[in-house]
Amino acid sequence: MAWRTAIWEAWRAMASARKATVSSVLIITLCLTILGFIGLVVLALYREADEARRWITVEVFLRDDASDTDLQEVRAALVRIPIVLDAQLVSKQEAVERFRQFFDDDLITALETNPLPRSFLVDITDEGRTPSNLEKLVSEISHWHGVEAVHADIEWMATLNRLVGGATVVMLLLLVSVGVAASIVIARTIALGISARLNVVEVQRLLGAPESLVRRPFVLVGLIQGCIGGLCAALLVIVASHFVGIVPLVGKSFGGPVAQTVALVLVLLGLGLGWWGSRSAMATTLPPDPWLAPPERGR
Repeated sequence: MAWRTAIWEAWRAMASARKATVSSVLIITLCLTILGFIGLVVLALYREADEARRWITVEVFLRDDASDTDLQEVRAALVRIPIVLDAQLVSKQEAVERFRQFFDDDLITALETNPLPRSFLVDITDEGRTPSNLEKLVSEISHWHGVEAVHADIEWMATLNRLVGGATVVMLLLLVSVGVAASIVIARTIALGISARLNVVEVQRLLGAPESLVRRPFVLVGLIQGCIGGLCAALLVIVASHFVGIVPLVGKSFGGPVAQTVALVLVLLGLGLGWWGSRSAMATTLPPDPWLAPPERGR
């Protein structure tokens, strides 16, 4: 019964400030939609970055005078490193075939001998695919007997991490900005409803209604506005991700679980902003109950 009354009073409060309520929902939807699109891009960037890290390999080039025994010792030492999963030997002929996949074949055929060295392709664990771990690995392997040079995409990995880190910072700043803006809009809308229904609040207090019953409708107003705004923003994000998902190569990173995660976060964020906005409005607009005796202070 108490909740039914609170819902009815919340509906009457929104009806008394209908234009402000509609404007509040539209602004919340707009803010959360923008935030959702940015979140979708950031999560897609994280997904693409994880995929790109899996392609990173460390290649250990061997000296031409390294014997088969040296090769076995180098491989045995590589697989003993905790962050190394496997080390695959690439012969000189296999190195030529790999070269022909990326470069002009005339560059090889013009040479009388094969200048490409033997090497080990080192597969790294996910924990090892960081610039610091790669630098330590390269520094350690470079001094081994039979090793000519070590190649690892350390700079590329560092650039990728900086890009993802920068996108995360932008996302957090926008989250704070949008959250503050949306909560202010909700608070002002609820404040209008409180001002229009101060006489009802006074009557409820005169009749002895508990303070929780007086405040509950205004909390529901904030939650309803935030929920509607979050649902509308989530729907727009899911529809947009569906169309973007048609784009070849990158489209797969914007759909499926990524879009669903962003949609769920937007609904929860809308509820949270609605609750916070209602609390702020009641703290600034709703007068205290004059019939409650102030707490006694100790002497």
